[in-house]
Amino acid sequence: MLPVPKEFKPGDRFVAVGTLPLCEGCMLKERCEEYKRGWIYEVKGKVGLVEHDCKVHGKVVMGEVEEVGIPLILPKRLAIEGATVEYTPSKCTNKKCPHWRDCTAPWGERVKVKVREVLEEVQCPLGLPLVRVIGVPVEVKRRTRRNIKKGKGGHGKRGLAP
Repeated sequence: MLPVPKEFKPGDRFVAVGTLPLCEGCMLKERCEEYKRGWIYEVKGKVGLVEHDCKVHGKVVMGEVEEVGIPLILPKRLAIEGATVEYTPSKCTNKKCPHWRDCTAPWGERVKVKVREVLEEVQCPLGLPLVRVIGVPVEVKRRTRRNIKKGKGGHGKRGLAP
């Protein structure tokens, strides 16, 4: 059970933003820190009857929540509900684009992602065919010199396909 805003109902979804400086001294801060920053959560039910004051949300109660996944943007060809795809975050440098954060997910170079839900097509300023999805990271692979030399990076010694 984790704190949820009093006005949330079962089925409501929200993105966890993490604790803020306002949270210092709050008795629920440790519970709120259990949320994974950037993840989408869905309220399954309210369990607590006691309302707690919150400097961010006003009033919160304890509730059952479920991790849904992380919002991200994939090329349209990879956006297949239920599929596990290898995803490489975009190298886009247009930080003024409203989609930049979801296009440049912070997981590293190569990530296997299970596409939990396809949400909508995205209007990319560069004209790329992109789709917003909710994904769950399954595996993160980072290429290092060590695993390339041992042949574990999926490439030959010079980084080329064998």
